[in-house]
Amino acid sequence: MTASAARERRLEVLLFAVGCALAACTIRSGVGHHDEGLMLAWAERTAGGQWPYRDFWMNYPPGQALVGAGLVKLFGPSLLWWRVVRVAVGALAAVLAFRLVRRADPARVPGALLTWAAVAGALAWPLTPGPGASALTLAFGALLLGRSNLTAGAVVAGLAGLFRLEVGAAAALGLILLAPEPRAMGRVAAISAGTTLAGMAAFLTVAPSAVLDQMIGFVHIAALQRTAVPLDPSGVGLDPNKLLELWFPAFLLASAAVALIWVVTSRTLRRDAVLVPLVVIGVAYLLSRPDEFHLVPLAPAVAAAAGVAAATARPRLARASLLVIVGVIALHGWERQSGLLLHQPPEARVPARAGDGVLMPRAEARALQRLIPRVQALTPHGEPVLVAPPRYDRVRVGDPLLGVLLERPNPSRYDVIQPGLVTTAPVQREIAHDLRRTRTPVVVRWLGAAARRVEHNGSGRASGIRLLDRVIALDYVRLARYGDWVVLVRRRPATSE
Repeated sequence: MTASAARERRLEVLLFAVGCALAACTIRSGVGHHDEGLMLAWAERTAGGQWPYRDFWMNYPPGQALVGAGLVKLFGPSLLWWRVVRVAVGALAAVLAFRLVRRADPARVPGALLTWAAVAGALAWPLTPGPGASALTLAFGALLLGRSNLTAGAVVAGLAGLFRLEVGAAAALGLILLAPEPRAMGRVAAISAGTTLAGMAAFLTVAPSAVLDQMIGFVHIAALQRTAVPLDPSGVGLDPNKLLELWFPAFLLASAAVALIWVVTSRTLRRDAVLVPLVVIGVAYLLSRPDEFHLVPLAPAVAAAAGVAAATARPRLARASLLVIVGVIALHGWERQSGLLLHQPPEARVPARAGDGVLMPRAEARALQRLIPRVQALTPHGEPVLVAPPRYDRVRVGDPLLGVLLERPNPSRYDVIQPGLVTTAPVQREIAHDLRRTRTPVVVRWLGAAARRVEHNGSGRASGIRLLDRVIALDYVRLARYGDWVVLVRRRPATSE
């Protein structure tokens, strides 16, 4: 290794460490009742021998559940260990983005560092548990590998598809743009698709129709929670930080358009366009619900695409405009992290074995400190507990995290509380049957503000189907309320529907 290459590696190790530190400074703060709960519940089910799709409903490819199951096997159920892995994944993605820009123009170190800062910040906040960051990191890796080894890059793109199908496909399309001739393009497509299918083979064999129904059919269900791009500043005043947060999704969408226009008109189209499919996928994902939980993969993809384009841009004005995009993305992520670090709300440890030192709002922690032992006393280990939303005909999100903290299984295969799914008669009938079949002793209704909020979309419209609510009202009686959670206990033998 040459001296310059050794310096480059040392710099990348330093950037990785700083990226980890940026994300880890708030690693213990806050819990996600819905998203985090889903990933942990699916990981526990998988670790316990259940098959995704066949034994429980899951709308993602199996990659993240398998990684989570491995962590459960190694460390037990935990809110901490997935965060450690996620911190490392985000930091690695930032280093890969840095290298992408360096490959475009080794002389432009400041632009590469700014791109690293943008991607590191975009993946540090919010620290989401979903598969988006893992898929994006593999996609960046695939595009880097593809410049020297198309076959290896195609394999890694296929692995990205095991976390998010569309991200894996976008990485494969980027590699196809690098391919020198049609035969190589076909080979890239075949290897990438073959790798994804090989990883999915066991699941497709066990439950082929369920895989397609849950992963592909979810697109229609997810549309019920679509919201408009936030633009109205009347609720945030003139605070620059709040305005940046409010308008950041709109800024990303506009920046994506600028980056795409620049790439399409570039004289080095094939070289600069490798990140375009990732940007397009990110735009579609953010438009599905433009909130902070849907900023990935667009924010890191736009930062990387703009950074690469700036490295090859000739006019100074164009280069400066592209770097402004990268800089604003960096500012947003780092500002949000510093704000969380400096202005953390009063928090207390999650009062459960799976908490592992993770913190949550004090009021919730106090409520769970009374709720968890009470429910555990009512339900012997291994007995199921159903964690229900306020009502089943109109739902927004659920609290599958509570089942993880209680260490009690869900009597049904539906951890997902999603409009268009649990608001339908067949699913409610199935859950009601499972409640009575297992003689589930306790139902806990989560009445948190996030669950009760009514949005102006499909989730805010009642389906009119209250079958499951009626079964719960008939078979269970209220015992106690602890903060946002109401405990209901079975009051009579199961009755026939």
